[in-house]
Amino acid sequence: MTKENRKILFLSALLMASVFAFSGCGNAKSKPLATVDGKVITVGDFEKRVSKMPAYYKALASQRKKDFLDDMINEQLIYKEALKRGINREPEVKELLDEAKRKILIAKLMEVEVSKSAVTEDKIKEFYQVHKDDFVTPLKLRASHIMVDTEAEANEVLKKLKEGGDFAQLAKQYSKDPSKDRGGDIGYFIKGQLMPELEESCFKLQLGQTNEIIKTKLGYHIIKLTDRIEPRTVELSEVRDAIEKELKDRAQQRMLDDLVKNLRSKARVKINEKLVGSEPNK
Repeated sequence: MTKENRKILFLSALLMASVFAFSGCGNAKSKPLATVDGKVITVGDFEKRVSKMPAYYKALASQRKKDFLDDMINEQLIYKEALKRGINREPEVKELLDEAKRKILIAKLMEVEVSKSAVTEDKIKEFYQVHKDDFVTPLKLRASHIMVDTEAEANEVLKKLKEGGDFAQLAKQYSKDPSKDRGGDIGYFIKGQLMPELEESCFKLQLGQTNEIIKTKLGYHIIKLTDRIEPRTVELSEVRDAIEKELKDRAQQRMLDDLVKNLRSKARVKINEKLVGSEPNK
């Protein structure tokens, strides 16, 4: 396959994928840009296609209008050839087209129904106030850690620390933990992220304090608390988008539940319970 053909197929696939995107409809500009065996490609057709592209390709299309128009022409020619060969009548293709049509119609119906239940700023603020306790960040600690194999080594390290030794240097010298390369720094953590024995000790330490030796199945540990970030209530501006999405998702689910309940109440649905309840053939 030539480089030019690969380019055509790639761009055509990109353009074809945009068919499944929804956008607002308006009066398409009717001025023709090109005709392909009598099929007119209008300014409106071109602009509508470009509007559905990612931002990067939109910028390219505005700079290289002729190239993108050529891609639309090539796409139309390939489409006509597919019809000529009867590919659209192949069972697998018909099944795929039917499935795509079903999904598009369902998605459009849901879009229409959800739009009836707008998420307003007042609803977002109300949700934030009602669930304010859920927007509190947990207490975060940061610590440095030295792990050795024997109690004797741990006592030696602890003695040097009490004599004023530098924790980071001693971690690099003695520790068997991968954090030794960072001077023992294990970063920030919240409750539930450390081994229970280490966590219990860490959350009792004062800032800058070093604990006594802790024994675990991995070895002997010495920990120094290096930072502490107190819990805080996250501002509405930080979670507004997440709240809006949550409310939209809830509205969509309610709409879907109500719609299905209403449709099922009007429909005649019969289920073969014997087959549904039976084990599939093995």
